[in-house]
Amino acid sequence: MRKLLIAIVLVAGLLGFGASQVTAGQQRPSKPVWTHVVRPGETLWELAKDASPNGDTRRTVDRLVSTNKLNGGRIVPGQTLVLNRG
Repeated sequence: MRKLLIAIVLVAGLLGFGASQVTAGQQRPSKPVWTHVVRPGETLWELAKDASPNGDTRRTVDRLVSTNKLNGGRIVPGQTLVLNRG
Protein backbone atom coordinates (compact mmCIF):
# COMPACT_ATOMS: atom_id res chain seq x y z
CA MET A 1 0.00 0.00 0.00
CA ARG A 2 2.85 2.33 0.85
CA LYS A 3 4.49 1.71 -2.56
CA LEU A 4 1.22 2.58 -4.29
CA LEU A 5 0.97 5.85 -2.37
CA ILE A 6 4.57 6.75 -3.23
CA ALA A 7 3.94 5.94 -6.90
CA ILE A 8 0.83 8.13 -6.97
CA VAL A 9 2.67 11.03 -5.34
CA LEU A 10 5.56 10.70 -7.83
CA VAL A 11 3.25 10.59 -10.86
CA ALA A 12 1.24 13.55 -9.57
CA GLY A 13 4.46 15.48 -8.98
CA LEU A 14 5.76 14.76 -12.46
CA LEU A 15 2.46 15.75 -14.04
CA GLY A 16 2.41 18.95 -12.05
CA PHE A 17 5.98 19.74 -13.05
CA GLY A 18 5.27 19.14 -16.75
CA ALA A 19 2.15 21.29 -16.66
CA SER A 20 4.06 24.18 -15.13
CA GLN A 21 6.56 24.21 -18.00
CA VAL A 22 4.04 25.03 -20.75
CA THR A 23 1.79 28.06 -20.85
CA ALA A 24 -1.57 27.57 -22.52
CA GLY A 25 -1.99 29.59 -25.70
CA GLN A 26 1.73 30.26 -25.95
CA GLN A 27 2.72 31.42 -29.45
CA ARG A 28 6.06 31.62 -31.21
CA PRO A 29 7.43 35.11 -31.63
CA SER A 30 6.67 36.51 -35.06
CA LYS A 31 9.45 36.82 -37.59
CA PRO A 32 10.92 40.28 -38.04
CA VAL A 33 9.78 42.09 -41.16
CA TRP A 34 11.97 44.23 -43.39
CA THR A 35 10.21 47.08 -45.20
CA HIS A 36 11.59 49.62 -47.61
CA VAL A 37 10.21 52.40 -49.78
CA VAL A 38 11.87 52.20 -53.20
CA ARG A 39 13.93 55.24 -54.23
CA PRO A 40 14.77 56.20 -57.84
CA GLY A 41 17.55 54.07 -59.29
CA GLU A 42 17.34 51.23 -56.77
CA THR A 43 17.28 47.64 -57.98
CA LEU A 44 15.90 44.47 -56.46
CA TRP A 45 19.42 43.05 -56.35
CA GLU A 46 20.71 45.97 -54.24
CA LEU A 47 17.69 45.84 -51.95
CA ALA A 48 18.03 42.06 -51.51
CA LYS A 49 21.68 42.49 -50.49
CA ASP A 50 20.64 45.12 -47.91
CA ALA A 51 17.74 43.03 -46.60
CA SER A 52 19.82 39.89 -46.14
CA PRO A 53 23.53 40.75 -46.26
CA ASN A 54 24.68 37.27 -45.22
CA GLY A 55 22.14 35.34 -47.26
CA ASP A 56 21.95 34.16 -50.85
CA THR A 57 21.03 37.32 -52.79
CA ARG A 58 19.28 35.31 -55.53
CA ARG A 59 16.99 33.62 -53.02
CA THR A 60 16.26 36.95 -51.34
CA VAL A 61 15.33 38.49 -54.70
CA ASP A 62 13.00 35.54 -55.31
CA ARG A 63 11.41 36.03 -51.87
CA LEU A 64 10.97 39.77 -52.53
CA VAL A 65 9.28 39.05 -55.87
CA SER A 66 7.05 36.37 -54.33
CA THR A 67 6.13 38.20 -51.12
CA ASN A 68 5.32 41.45 -52.91
CA LYS A 69 3.69 39.77 -55.93
CA LEU A 70 5.95 41.70 -58.28
CA ASN A 71 5.14 41.30 -61.96
CA GLY A 72 8.42 40.31 -63.59
CA GLY A 73 10.44 41.75 -60.74
CA ARG A 74 9.66 45.34 -61.72
CA ILE A 75 9.78 47.92 -58.92
CA VAL A 76 8.97 51.64 -59.04
CA PRO A 77 10.00 54.58 -56.86
CA GLY A 78 7.59 55.10 -53.95
CA GLN A 79 6.62 51.42 -53.81
CA THR A 80 6.83 49.81 -50.37
CA LEU A 81 8.45 46.37 -50.34
CA VAL A 82 8.11 43.88 -47.50
CA LEU A 83 10.30 40.89 -46.73
CA ASN A 84 9.69 38.32 -44.01
CA ARG A 85 13.07 37.23 -42.76
CA GLY A 86 13.38 33.52 -42.73
